[in-house]
Amino acid sequence: MKIGVITFHASFNYGSMLQAYALQTYLQREGHEVELINYRPKKQKIGYPKSVDFSSLHNAKQSIMRLLLAPSTIKPLNQKWHLFDKFMHEKLNLTKEYNTLDELKGANFDYDVLITGSDQIWNTNAFDFSEAYFGTFVDNNHTMKVAYAPSMGPEPEKQNVEYLRSLLKDFKAVSVREERTKDFLVNNGICDNVSIVLDPTMLLDASDYAQLYDDKPLIDGQYIFYYTPGSCPRHEFLQEAAYIGKQLNLPVICDTCYTPKALNNYDNIKPYIATGPAEFLNIIKNATVVCGASFHLIVFSIIFRKNFYCMNGDVDSRMNNLMKTLHLENCIWSIKDKNMNRLEPIVYSDDLIDTYSIKKKESVEYIFKALKEYL
Repeated sequence: MKIGVITFHASFNYGSMLQAYALQTYLQREGHEVELINYRPKKQKIGYPKSVDFSSLHNAKQSIMRLLLAPSTIKPLNQKWHLFDKFMHEKLNLTKEYNTLDELKGANFDYDVLITGSDQIWNTNAFDFSEAYFGTFVDNNHTMKVAYAPSMGPEPEKQNVEYLRSLLKDFKAVSVREERTKDFLVNNGICDNVSIVLDPTMLLDASDYAQLYDDKPLIDGQYIFYYTPGSCPRHEFLQEAAYIGKQLNLPVICDTCYTPKALNNYDNIKPYIATGPAEFLNIIKNATVVCGASFHLIVFSIIFRKNFYCMNGDVDSRMNNLMKTLHLENCIWSIKDKNMNRLEPIVYSDDLIDTYSIKKKESVEYIFKALKEYL
């Protein structure tokens, strides 16, 4: 079967690229011919610039500040950008690049099935949102549309009901990643039958990812790895990471390029900037403890059986759903309610592993049944 996938594969974000790789890899192993549609709207490309970039006013301002305040970060940031670019072009089976919805409509794709998802492609408030992520560019009479684990972001209830109803009316099968997204779609009459499935990264095992990174640890010794998406310092999270590091008497490694001033109050937090998707996996795999407010950070912590603290997991619908699904609520590290927080190691019990296996089986069965509809 010839399958096209459209997702946030080109966001220079660890989770985005790795979930695209995971879905592609899983489908190929099932014997399908798979292409990731290389849709890269201009605003998305501008949103993930090199360390010195003048493609927009915002990027120009950031570049000037970096040149003035943190020139030492320019080289590792360029390395980081190239690591993402290399992963995308070497590990993903891409079509030629398309930059607009009209270009996609004129491509006349001949896929049997178009899969939309995963990641926050249905978050209409995302800066790089496009109707393309609902497959509006394919011929519905020729290509069956299936959704696999798209997310509407941390607050799905803020989406436009009528707009989504119009975009989803031609889908033959719909699954989402979070309970709140399912409730929103069903309770508002947008879709009648919605499944909840695991993120594509969870369709693969730790051994499947081992081929992507070197065995040798990038960071010597024991350490805590902290990651929260965003280029600006999130001090409410950094403070917690520093606290955990001091309580466990371990240094904290972060991937983000903060100015030296931003880390002045965190003498136990050190950056490791030149980190692409493969390096991200290496650092998680070899960490003693992992913490942060990132859905995919937590996913890979679970895959690699690491001790972790899911920051803001009591508030963010994506992480909260994952914690509840696997009965890992004790791993939530609240920013607001300090009474919830416990420095306790995780026990990867048989019950936890069994629950994970069941959810994985259900996700695989959803894909099988959805594709069987075409046959």
